[in-house]
Amino acid sequence: MFLVNDRSTSPYREIAFIQSIFPDGTVTRGSGTVVGNNDVLTALHVIYDDRYGGQAVSVTVTPGAYINSISFSAPLGTYAAHSWSGYSGNWDKNGDHVPSYEEVGHDLALISLDTNIGATTGILGISTTGSDLIGTVLGYPVRGTGLMQDSAAASYVADYPLYFVGTGLGSGASGGPLLDGSGATASVRGVLSAGDNANTFSLYAALTGANAAWVAKTSTANDGLLDASSAYRPSGLGVASGSDADDILIQARLSYDTTGTAQVYGYRGADALIMRGSSWSYQLTTATNDPSLLQVKDNVSGQTLNLHDVNALDFSDKTVFVMTENQAQLARLYTVFDRVPDLAGLAYWTDLQAHGMSFTDISRSFANSAEFIAHYGTSTNSQFASLLYERVLDRMGDGDGLSYWTTLMDQGMNRLDVMTHFTNSPESQRLTEGSGGYLKIVDHVAWTNADVVIQSGVAFGSSYGDSLLQSEMVADSGHTMRVFGGQGNDVLSLQGTVADFGRTATAPSTMVLTANNGSVALEVHDVNVLRFQDRDVFVLDQQEAQIARLYTAFDRMPEYLGIEYWMHQHALGRSFTDIAHNFTASPEFATWYGVQDNLGFTNTLYQTVLDREGEASGLSYWATQLAQGMSRADVMLHFTESPENQQLTEGATGFIQLVGKTDWV
Repeated sequence: MFLVNDRSTSPYREIAFIQSIFPDGTVTRGSGTVVGNNDVLTALHVIYDDRYGGQAVSVTVTPGAYINSISFSAPLGTYAAHSWSGYSGNWDKNGDHVPSYEEVGHDLALISLDTNIGATTGILGISTTGSDLIGTVLGYPVRGTGLMQDSAAASYVADYPLYFVGTGLGSGASGGPLLDGSGATASVRGVLSAGDNANTFSLYAALTGANAAWVAKTSTANDGLLDASSAYRPSGLGVASGSDADDILIQARLSYDTTGTAQVYGYRGADALIMRGSSWSYQLTTATNDPSLLQVKDNVSGQTLNLHDVNALDFSDKTVFVMTENQAQLARLYTVFDRVPDLAGLAYWTDLQAHGMSFTDISRSFANSAEFIAHYGTSTNSQFASLLYERVLDRMGDGDGLSYWTTLMDQGMNRLDVMTHFTNSPESQRLTEGSGGYLKIVDHVAWTNADVVIQSGVAFGSSYGDSLLQSEMVADSGHTMRVFGGQGNDVLSLQGTVADFGRTATAPSTMVLTANNGSVALEVHDVNVLRFQDRDVFVLDQQEAQIARLYTAFDRMPEYLGIEYWMHQHALGRSFTDIAHNFTASPEFATWYGVQDNLGFTNTLYQTVLDREGEASGLSYWATQLAQGMSRADVMLHFTESPENQQLTEGATGFIQLVGKTDWV
């Protein structure tokens, strides 16, 4: 066994150090191989162990790592996994924690990332060949001094299926590969499952038959974690990338660049960063050029951490939560219990808030809780006010203050309102956000799966309907901002009128908005409404635009909820003709046209749809068509779908931006 010093080339850069954290707090190490754009192949027992509570709660992958008893480096970055799954629920079928041949044969797991790690590391292929070979084994054993390598004869045992290899790397190398070949053409034949204590032999699960089929199926199943926006998730040296799930990151296991700086991206989910020391040994500041970026200076090591969407800093003496002022209201509710929040509880309430639950309703839940009743249930109004001073403001109430709040409650003010006056008071804000507090305020931070992620040069929408604000975004050094709406119906609010921007559709679901003053260019993907300061512009395909133009018969633009409703109806199979008939049968249509004769109906269509008076020949033509039996719905459609109306609705003064593809539904 020898140390691999150069991990910058294949197949070494594809071999990953894996750290797993289990429900009981146990931290273990393992190894794995990058076998797809967002796939890391390892052993099931690396991410599942019933002795530690079952499945791991956090898994982090560091390709090309260097690690020994005193140092750690991650030249290719470090990545928190989005999810992980095994060939089976538990490799240890008989519960004895001693791997049998049958258990070794399917000791496989696949770690899924929502970052394209393969673009940084390269990808090793899988060989489904089952035969004897002289193979190379790689991994990060505890007894090693980094990435270790050895070569030995490997005998294929088809019945299980596994490889018996005549050497062993040792504990910590579990999940590492048995390779056939060398360099970039090397392929993975097996995954390390077990070995003897003397490291004279080891057993690898073979990637043949059902095992190969499972890997292929599981790898394909996670392809949806990557999309067009994935190319803009940073990777490489100096990057620690979280996932869109809850992540646990560790300061000592981050990737630092040559200046000692780590860019830490938490993305969505409630992400915790375990710090090396006490809070007093760090300096926390909000970046002047990006109010959503929190800069953390380690005064002991000299390292700098630039935190993007990291939600909790777990120091040795306390936890500091990173929140917006609106989110911080939830954290301060815990002061009525005379305690700081726990991350799981705070994540629960921020998730409810992000999905629409009001602060008042959340506060009411606190006030109705068993914990609140235990603190305040039998208190008088005077006692209640006194307890709030002691617990929320950490001081005795002054006479005037106690009298004031007691009187208000005696006169009918409810305790819920009094409680939130205390928790949101300037004094409470100073206590919770000051140097001795537990809150650090930023302008934007993603806590939940419904939150938008904003980084320099890019904004990532969620799978829900998002309200995207240009005012919150930070353009890159080239004055460009890329906006990915994601799923859901997304509204982008812009800092200017329609006339202040040029618009160009550049791809089926993409357009570029260029500020006429040259200040910024926005590359917009899968956004449904452009909300300029003077009006909304709806981003639609050709069929959807037909529905939107029906509203011109009412002499108005569509409203957002209305057009959203009809888009869903159309997607469910309702024909455009049927939708048009619903418009003509509506009370609004009757208000405009109900009592008019054919000539009056036609003239009103010219005025409402085409915004002009009808010429005599046109009025006569359409009145004659109506007299001869053409329905008013069909005449209306001729007007709304006329080239003249298409030019009006799609032009500089219109409300439609055509693209080739949208995600309204």
